[in-house]
Amino acid sequence: MSAWLKNGMERVNEFLDRNVLPWPVRFLTFRFVILATIALLIPLVVYANRTALVLLINSYLNTMSVAVSSIVLLYATLSEARQKQIAELQEKRAQEDHQHVTEMHTLVLQALKNQDQEIEELKQLLAALSNKPYEPTAPQPIPDLRDMHPRGDDRFKEDDLEKRWQEQMHHNPLVSTLREDLTPKTNE
Repeated sequence: MSAWLKNGMERVNEFLDRNVLPWPVRFLTFRFVILATIALLIPLVVYANRTALVLLINSYLNTMSVAVSSIVLLYATLSEARQKQIAELQEKRAQEDHQHVTEMHTLVLQALKNQDQEIEELKQLLAALSNKPYEPTAPQPIPDLRDMHPRGDDRFKEDDLEKRWQEQMHHNPLVSTLREDLTPKTNE
């Protein structure tokens, strides 16, 4: 699809979403319209032998049914897009938090290593001042953060999220097709 046609369709959709579609939604979700539509079932039964009236009411009910179904489908699609965006934002936040915690852990380990070195230096100084022999203790190895994670190095790979998403999600061709165009464009 050409960029010109795609941009034109996006503008038409935006215009419809902003200026046209809210009105049928307001009309169809107005409680008195719902009650009046349900009440139209009574004349269908009472005047069953008046063909013109039955066809008129039936046409109205069919139109309302199609309109309501279309609106429900539209809002379900929009809701799914919003839920996907929320999930992506939450996952991005979780990744940022994970990275932050990892960096904080590294800083804490570095601080502990520095403290151990300073304590060793103080012990050496105290031993020298008291003329006692001092044997330095072997420093404890700093544990590797990646080894500590239950999933190991895999958790730290760039494509980890995408792989896990593909493996654990149920894939439906229609939903996958809908999701392709629902990602907002970033202006970077």
